[in-house]
Amino acid sequence: MKRDWASELETYLQIRFAELCETIGQPVPLTGLRISPPLAMEESEYFLLGLDEGFFRPGQAGFFESELLSPPGEGNEKMCRMFWHDPPPRLFREGICQLATASLLILKRGWLRSQVRLEVREDRTSTSGADILVNSLAGELLVCVVVKRSAAELEKLVMDLRACCKRGPHAKDDCGFPQNHPNYEFCALHQPPYLWAVAPDADVCLRLTYQETHIALEPLPSLPPRSMIDSH
Repeated sequence: MKRDWASELETYLQIRFAELCETIGQPVPLTGLRISPPLAMEESEYFLLGLDEGFFRPGQAGFFESELLSPPGEGNEKMCRMFWHDPPPRLFREGICQLATASLLILKRGWLRSQVRLEVREDRTSTSGADILVNSLAGELLVCVVVKRSAAELEKLVMDLRACCKRGPHAKDDCGFPQNHPNYEFCALHQPPYLWAVAPDADVCLRLTYQETHIALEPLPSLPPRSMIDSH
């Protein structure tokens, strides 16, 4: 029988949420865990397949441990957040999509585990310039992956990024789009050739070309296959 991925993942998260509430001494809401936006089918599939493959696993107090965290093999104790603890405890929605996307890159897109690196968001107010990094076997950054909650947030990211890239170098304090300015700063500094923005139910890919005074953005239907990006 075909697995009902979304229902299976929702049940799994409800169990993890109840365990977290017990651990931190908070009552479980009568309505259970609120998941918004709803889990998408492919997102749910690759999150659960990633669990099955051991790409990540439940850690302590609502966190997940993962071999994909960076840097590997150096005693890094950072963990991926799944829930915010501050009352009331709640799901870190982008964290589900982040782990599912990392799993999808490996199992569906053909990237090697060693090429996919998870970045960690330290707290609720922090904004990461990248959520997943995809490198060549030689260590060259090829793809910057940004995770958003919805297709609407993807559209805003592209509009904000386009404005920042057209303007050229400027500080966040002098930017009219501070929410997504860290993504621009990351690209300007590290110069990935591709930015892939992913939400539970949508994705947007941009090819980036770095000019002397600005960054040119070319929309693509989706992230190209590994064979077209990774020449190593």
